[in-house]
Amino acid sequence: MTNATAREHRRMTAPSMRMALATLALFGLSACVVETRPVQRVNAVQATTEIASEQLLDVGVQLLDPNVPEDEKVQEEASIFPDVRKAESRYMPMRLRSTLEGTGHWGQVRVVPMEENSLDVMVSGKILESNGMTLKLELAVRDASGRTWFTKVYQAPADTRSYRDTSGRPRDPFQNLYSEVANDMLAARQKLAANDLESIRRISDLRFASDLAPYAFKDYLKQDKKGVYQVQRLPAEDDPLPARIQLIRERDYAFVDTLNEHYALFSDNVAEPYQNWRRYSYDEIEQETAARRSAMNRKLLGAAAIIAGVVAGANSETYVGSAAATAGIIGGVYAVKSGFDKAAEAKMHSDSLKQLGQSFQAEVQPMVVEVEGRTLQLTGTAEEQFHEWRRLLKELYENETGMPVAVPDAVAGQGSEGSAARR
Repeated sequence: MTNATAREHRRMTAPSMRMALATLALFGLSACVVETRPVQRVNAVQATTEIASEQLLDVGVQLLDPNVPEDEKVQEEASIFPDVRKAESRYMPMRLRSTLEGTGHWGQVRVVPMEENSLDVMVSGKILESNGMTLKLELAVRDASGRTWFTKVYQAPADTRSYRDTSGRPRDPFQNLYSEVANDMLAARQKLAANDLESIRRISDLRFASDLAPYAFKDYLKQDKKGVYQVQRLPAEDDPLPARIQLIRERDYAFVDTLNEHYALFSDNVAEPYQNWRRYSYDEIEQETAARRSAMNRKLLGAAAIIAGVVAGANSETYVGSAAATAGIIGGVYAVKSGFDKAAEAKMHSDSLKQLGQSFQAEVQPMVVEVEGRTLQLTGTAEEQFHEWRRLLKELYENETGMPVAVPDAVAGQGSEGSAARR
């Protein structure tokens, strides 16, 4: 081999060698699993002293909006499984309820199927993202006076230690998010004076009474320009009507408590399969992401090798240079093919996610319960059943007091005779 030929050989084989080494390095990296740093745990602040009963606010946590797009293609692209989302819309409020109850800073905490204006504090919101790897919720917290405490988007990564925990009751992988909500609610409540807390409790009682019997209680509250309620006057101490309203409200609490028993049973039943679904979902998303990244890198690397080989072959006038160029092209084609294989692997993981979501459907069947002699189905019709229950309460009020639950037309200024109330 002449000196000129040797120099040509080195000039043409060096890029191919560098390309080969880069390809090997890429293959090696794609086989490594990077261990992420454990998520720092956030705990909900616990009460250290007993809170006066007149300052304990009851909390209602509304079932979350599942936020499922109607377009099935959009659902698939976002890895949204409607059956899983419906289960999560019930499961997550129960997790928040347990977190708030455990702090000792609140009165009764109940999950309700719809927004309830007569509770001291109301939490509502929707699911923005939930896939086992990330949880993102948009939540709003308001009190009975109509004052908004805050509206905030919460996002948290999964604590993978929960997925590795084989004990009977592992910590929820997104407990940090619920703890952050509880701490934010506590911070907002601590900004209120003692008389503000007592006023919220009075307003919630009067709003319940006003909703049940607006004719009798419509003048007790007023709203300012911002829609915030204020107490206009209070019932007389010897007025028997508030006591009757309170008895009816106790029945309402009993109904909601029964509802919560079944929400709790539902959560207990789905806890294990849902935890497994999130664990597998996390693994599938991680592998799918790695496979897509590897596929793209291999395609780009292969294309670069092919281009380099074509250019080198076109500029070479020796057999050695042409052979090196041909080797580069062949290596590039192999890398591109490997990239497409990785893309197929990513599609397989995506399909696996879909199958996991479909298999979860069996775990989220609706439950039917008997309450006050009526059938209540804890699915999308729960809100309708809750409306029906409130209608029965108004009938109960009419039967016990003999007073109308609706404002008579003449009083309302509609000019008609008689009463609009049912007798």
